[in-house]
Amino acid sequence: MSPGISAKFASLGLVVLLAGCAATAPQYYSLQAPAMAAAPQAGEITADYVISVQPVLIPEQLARPQIVVAAASGSEVMPLNAALWAGPLEAQIRDSLADSMARRLNVLDVGLSKVVELPTWRIYVDVQRFDSVYGEAVRHDVVWRLVPQNMPEDVGKRVCSAQLLHSVGTGMSALVEGHRRSLDTLAAVMAQTLPLGSTLPPLSEAQQEGLHFRGCVVQDAGQA
Repeated sequence: MSPGISAKFASLGLVVLLAGCAATAPQYYSLQAPAMAAAPQAGEITADYVISVQPVLIPEQLARPQIVVAAASGSEVMPLNAALWAGPLEAQIRDSLADSMARRLNVLDVGLSKVVELPTWRIYVDVQRFDSVYGEAVRHDVVWRLVPQNMPEDVGKRVCSAQLLHSVGTGMSALVEGHRRSLDTLAAVMAQTLPLGSTLPPLSEAQQEGLHFRGCVVQDAGQA
């Protein structure tokens, strides 16, 4: 590690982790909290459609087992050999968003299954930024596409975008919890852009803090 990078990351309290010299075994972290994973649907499924959240796109430098942290200033990033994701990051993001949206809307997420006989919203998520600034903040820049299948001809595609910035406390658990909270807020926003979304409760003040929903562009069904 170069002296310049070491000095910038030393203030984060991660010198041991960044050097890969942790004496203990690596710690594994999940974006899906146990309580959330076990939560049932909020009520009976009443929607006349299902959702199909597709594999999520993430920046190439994040497609690795290690959690990647950034310095508060500068462009340096560093993978942490002692702090690993419990599974592929893109799959964890997909599962977290799908679970949260399905619970909020009381719809089924059929994943990658091809349920050709049911009206389906296929949801494509492009995570353009997934920043982890240790002890300070997490940031997400996300674009998602909603593509209708087996729907009336007048139902068009939608492309939406949001940015989220949430402060976090010190420690890897606090950092990962910040990502969880941010993804849960993102799922709430995404749910509101789907049918029945207008009937959902408004976001809380805590969820709105640090959220910038940029809106949606609706493509007419007749457009290519």
